[in-house]
Amino acid sequence: MKYFNSVLFKSSCALALIFMTQSCENEFSEIGTDIVGTPGFEIKNKTYPVTTYNKKITPFQSNGLAENLLGYYYDPIFGASTVNFVGQLTPTTLAPDFGDNTVLDSVVLTIPYNSTATSEETRPYKLDSLYGGTESDAIKLSIFRNTYFLRAFDPNADLDATQNYYSNGTLAQSETLGELEGQLLYFNNDYLPNPNPIGLKEINEETDVLEVTSTIPPSLRIPLFGTTDVNSSIPEEYWKDVIFSKEDDEVLSKVNNFYEYFRGLYFKVEPKSVENKNLIQLDFSSASSNVILYYTYSKTNTIDGVEITTDDQGEYEMRFSGNRVNVFENDFNTSVLQTIEDTSTDDEGDDYLYLKGGEGSMAVVELFTEDENGATRTEQLNEFREVNDGVITTKRLINEAYLEFYVETSLSISDSPWRVYIYDLDNNLPVADFFMDQSTDATSSDSKFRHLVPLTTETDANGVEQKKYKIRLTEHLNNIVIRDSTNVTLGLVVSSNVGAANTRAFQNSSDIEGVPTGTVLTPKSVILHGNNSPDIAKRVKFNIYYTEPNN
Repeated sequence: MKYFNSVLFKSSCALALIFMTQSCENEFSEIGTDIVGTPGFEIKNKTYPVTTYNKKITPFQSNGLAENLLGYYYDPIFGASTVNFVGQLTPTTLAPDFGDNTVLDSVVLTIPYNSTATSEETRPYKLDSLYGGTESDAIKLSIFRNTYFLRAFDPNADLDATQNYYSNGTLAQSETLGELEGQLLYFNNDYLPNPNPIGLKEINEETDVLEVTSTIPPSLRIPLFGTTDVNSSIPEEYWKDVIFSKEDDEVLSKVNNFYEYFRGLYFKVEPKSVENKNLIQLDFSSASSNVILYYTYSKTNTIDGVEITTDDQGEYEMRFSGNRVNVFENDFNTSVLQTIEDTSTDDEGDDYLYLKGGEGSMAVVELFTEDENGATRTEQLNEFREVNDGVITTKRLINEAYLEFYVETSLSISDSPWRVYIYDLDNNLPVADFFMDQSTDATSSDSKFRHLVPLTTETDANGVEQKKYKIRLTEHLNNIVIRDSTNVTLGLVVSSNVGAANTRAFQNSSDIEGVPTGTVLTPKSVILHGNNSPDIAKRVKFNIYYTEPNN
């Protein structure tokens, strides 16, 4: 056996080089088939037992997100979710001087959509992270001046502990956000994200005609004053009273004073139809996300001893750089929720796994549970190693290990998420394979393709299409076998961005403490076959390819 260890690890480098040349597109079953002339060794594979069961995603911390959701989404399996937003505005200029004879020209709210430039002339941009959004999916959007103070620190916790806000609209078990709807600033009964660039206009001084002088990418761009748009009926006096009349007041001199005075904006969404899908991910943290007051003022200069007064243009900008909170209102299918709660068991596992983003649901994955012959977890792991007096002796070289999940197509909606994500539930961290996978693309959402293989479709022997996800856990398993790491419990979730691996803490932590950010920022869902699926061929599989000596 000592001889095998020596030869095994000397040969592992050569084997690794061969494996590295394998294309990501190759089937796992092909691994090692090109290895020729390796005397005394044989490539084998075996499927090991896994227990999988459902868990409800409870309210999670929804402030401090890099991006936020806004809109309404109906899932025919799970039900409906309405996602609202409330955020503080931070002035970029403190103690401003608005000049003399100030006249307000316009007030404009701008929130850029996540978009990608295309080469198409008729469609120069593609909106990213938009779910639904067809003409039949219009929703009602109202924007209010927020009346609730979003404090920065928790008065009931240790000194300087930040205040957490949760997706169900609470701060703690006994405290809610309270009334948010102040002055109505804007409403639109037929709101749809527009994928077209926006032209910015200025008056041509020579022709005195308003002309487009530049463009910006697609954005939620709303006039809050200075338009005949019936959706915004705020008079000039409102903004003059709110901002310009406070020029010398302390409320405009310090950020905290301003937060208390002008408490931000509340974006409220209401569906026009139960089955609408109009939900979009927005980057409120961007410097381009702002409210700007455009105004004209008198400016006096002395030229050759003569005072000359002219009109000049000024801007007062406020950005969403304070607290930002998403509030979820869920109207889920009670029968699905009951199924998740009734069937969830960590002893036997569930027939089907219900994965849903937001305040949805997830699956728990336990590797090396007792097999059909009664072999325990320790006995299964000992097929790969021996442990004597704390010294690990390797019996088999692990080449590849991966989980394989089949989609239950008769229950799931056709628009299954492209990616799923797995993580260490015990420590709220990615697994080792996540860090080892350097396969990246232009964005973090298009990454980790070797570890987290995107949704694939294949045709079985009967000509029936099958959808499935594959998750490589080779390094994770090597850590368990070779380095004696803990065989931790794993969590499986849908994700809009597998690179967003930091977790959002649950309000009430029990055995699970949090869920990845990429999960809370997607409404998508999928139903997978669990380890007790009635379709035995589609039950979740933990496949391991290994090398061992011929005896």
